[in-house]
Amino acid sequence: MDMSEKIKIRRKKLGLTLKALAERVGCTDAYISQIETGKAVPSISILQKIASSLDAQVSELLSDEQNKDKIFLSKDERTQIIYPESHIFAELLVSKISNKAMEPLYKVIPVGCGSLKDHKHIGEEFGYVLKGKLELKISGQTKVLEPGDSFYFSSTLPHSYKNVGDVDVETIWVVSPPVL
Repeated sequence: MDMSEKIKIRRKKLGLTLKALAERVGCTDAYISQIETGKAVPSISILQKIASSLDAQVSELLSDEQNKDKIFLSKDERTQIIYPESHIFAELLVSKISNKAMEPLYKVIPVGCGSLKDHKHIGEEFGYVLKGKLELKISGQTKVLEPGDSFYFSSTLPHSYKNVGDVDVETIWVVSPPVL
């Protein structure tokens, strides 16, 4: 059972309408419907709000019993994450993140896009720039990273990022522990 089915089943089990869930989450009922039919993939923040509204953990909604203990993952099997407020796109590089110590992502940041503001959380982050120019700000320090450059920092420091080049930035980004 995939995430969209789990959301729909849990919503119905709790007796919530699309509109009621949308109001709790802070989005439209049409968007919830698209998520439930697999036509849209929610951002991490929206998925966290959905999970909270359904008395579930994000990992429960993302876990896939068919992919339990899956070692190899082809690119067409990846879970896609779209950040609609910023147009950033990511794919989980593992079949599921429950019981994992890290959250590896392939992340694409379109030209001019980035995190909306500084944020911080428990953990550490590592990244490797595959393509483009990524401006990374960490605790007041700013650096523009190019293909082949990498970074590693404590997530407890305020941090933000932005694509400052003229092509999409492509990265491998690892967060530990997982934030999903």
